[in-house]
Amino acid sequence: MTSLSWRSGVEELRRLVAAEGGDPDRIQDVDLAWRAFRVFLAVPLDGLFDRWDGEVEADTLVIEFPVSDSPDGPPGLLLARRFAIPAVEWHDGVPAEPSGEDDRDLDLADSVQVEIELTFLGGTTVEADDFWTAARSGELDAADLAEAGETVNGLQLGRPILSRIALTRCN
Repeated sequence: MTSLSWRSGVEELRRLVAAEGGDPDRIQDVDLAWRAFRVFLAVPLDGLFDRWDGEVEADTLVIEFPVSDSPDGPPGLLLARRFAIPAVEWHDGVPAEPSGEDDRDLDLADSVQVEIELTFLGGTTVEADDFWTAARSGELDAADLAEAGETVNGLQLGRPILSRIALTRCN
């Protein structure tokens, strides 16, 4: 499979949601979101921090529920592909390019993730917090993906009221 720059991950995920028949700006189906995200997980990403030379995991699927911007806010389901990149400066939530070849050789890494967050009406009390790590980018184990799919489908959350697809810095 052709690899993709990690910087293009949000655009690719938006494209995959649309290919599944969804609106990337208003995803209204958890199953559709999971199908698109699962395909996205198989796309190898270029430019990741080399986990075999460092101690940072390079490509991880994270599923969390509930997530919220505030303690009393509506619950959200987070599907995130978390990975490490060589450290770069961020300006207004956007990663800069390395300023030179010296920056690429630093043993520093940022953890970032491409994510789908689906928000639901309040009142759901189920909880999920799990992760699965790939040996190489885009190579999550089929059994792990099946288990992750069972986790997502087992939440039985209903129809999302809001959604967003984003690249976020974790550290």
